[in-house]
Amino acid sequence: MKKVFGFTAAALLAFSVGCSSEEAKPKKEENKLEVKEDAKKADPNAEKIAILNFEAELVKKLREYHAPFNAYAAALEAAEKPAQADLDKMKAEAKASGEKAASEIPGMAIPSELSADLQAAYKAGFEDLKKSYEARVAGLDDAKKTEEADTLFTAFEEKVNAEHKKLELLPASFAAEVQ
Repeated sequence: MKKVFGFTAAALLAFSVGCSSEEAKPKKEENKLEVKEDAKKADPNAEKIAILNFEAELVKKLREYHAPFNAYAAALEAAEKPAQADLDKMKAEAKASGEKAASEIPGMAIPSELSADLQAAYKAGFEDLKKSYEARVAGLDDAKKTEEADTLFTAFEEKVNAEHKKLELLPASFAAEVQ
């Protein structure tokens, strides 16, 4: 009887140890998640990473807006110019893209992980971008407006790069990315 009782007690003890270790694993995983979240908050490069991710998405969007302008300009400078109907279609597409850019850019979401100064720089820069695309649309018929558009685009870059310099990031070259 003592043997049966001892054997039962040993089995019960082994079972309870096995169950308690299973319960401990989820608690450890929860603690790991908390540590990861704390590490993100404490990571000094978190803002830099957020900036670079945001700017990658921004460049992608700017390329979409700028592509019709690039196509139209290339067609105008081509050795063999396309038919006038094709040029008119390209010009209309560029105009529509510029108008879309001017309406969408000011409302673009800026990541909340960025500092208030950086968010303000982007908001001010987005106003320059909006004006740049408005001037670019007008520049389809007036070369001086195209120069104004380039100047406004550069003003956007300068505002962003001033913040890059503070954070010791390389200067961004959005103009080179969209060409």
